[in-house]
Amino acid sequence: MGRMLRIVATNTLGAALFALLVGLVLGRSSVVTYFLVTLVYANVIGTAAHLLLPSVAGRLAGRAPSVFWLAIGGTLLGLAVVGSLVAGALVAALGLFGHGSAWAGIRMSMGISVVLTLSAGGVITLYEITRKRLDEARESLKARELEAERAQRLASDARLASLESRLHPHFLFNAIAAIAGQVRDEPERAERLLLEFSDLLRASLDSTRHHTVPLGDELGIARAYLEIEQARLGERLRCKVDVPDDLLAWPVPPFALHTLVQNSVKHVASSRARGAEIRVEARRAGDRLALSVWDDGPGFDLNAAPAGHGLETLRSRLAVLFGPDGAALQAAPEHGGCRVTMSLRAQTTITG
Repeated sequence: MGRMLRIVATNTLGAALFALLVGLVLGRSSVVTYFLVTLVYANVIGTAAHLLLPSVAGRLAGRAPSVFWLAIGGTLLGLAVVGSLVAGALVAALGLFGHGSAWAGIRMSMGISVVLTLSAGGVITLYEITRKRLDEARESLKARELEAERAQRLASDARLASLESRLHPHFLFNAIAAIAGQVRDEPERAERLLLEFSDLLRASLDSTRHHTVPLGDELGIARAYLEIEQARLGERLRCKVDVPDDLLAWPVPPFALHTLVQNSVKHVASSRARGAEIRVEARRAGDRLALSVWDDGPGFDLNAAPAGHGLETLRSRLAVLFGPDGAALQAAPEHGGCRVTMSLRAQTTITG
């Protein structure tokens, strides 16, 4: 109902303007008659055009401009001719053609209707197309802005969550207790562990300043962490590191390798009486670095990792920093254990 009222109001306004223009040319006495005649024509042809053109334009969307405008023009021409005949019959029935021939009035009105319908219809169609494109552009821009905000928020959340997950309070307490236990029996080792612990804390605080660090620095953090945990777990933690020297300069996210190692220590070595064997390996796979941690644990489904889990947080960080194709994190059973592999492309644009 609201749409029909707007159509009638628009038609009435157009008829009034046309009648006023005619009245200025032919005299004021003609204004009322021309307004009534134009009102009938405008509502018959205008209403049909308002209802039919959007459907026609929608069906022609994506066609070549020449096809589109020829079809629109043909539709408007058909509406003008058929509408003129219908409106002319109504005007004649109302006696608004005066004492002249009704057919002559219909033919004259048809010519005017064709010109006005093609002109007004073309302008309105062009306006609607332009408005639609502007609306689509606004929606696309809004969607991109929302996506950028989401990515920025995800980056901030991921960085904060990764910082919180790097050195949990329980690890800090356990590390201090393990170092304290070495002071009396192995003071030299306790001193070395204190230095390792200090370097680990410093690296954790400094890591938010950089998107990536050399693999060699990240490997040093992982070694320091493993040495502290070995002081606590003893023979329950058996480690092996195999990283070629030519890969030590490869840029990796800070504390990414630490997250992989920590996952094995926390969920396998610490949770089992017999501990765990952990292997840290790095290999070049085409244009990518494959950095992995294997342990002899039962394995797990990475996709089932809950929000806030260290590996889930790492996967979010990788997506933010490297994009969907620049990095990947996978977990798979291998040789009676489970290998978690982080794959990083050699040349990638950091987006975080």
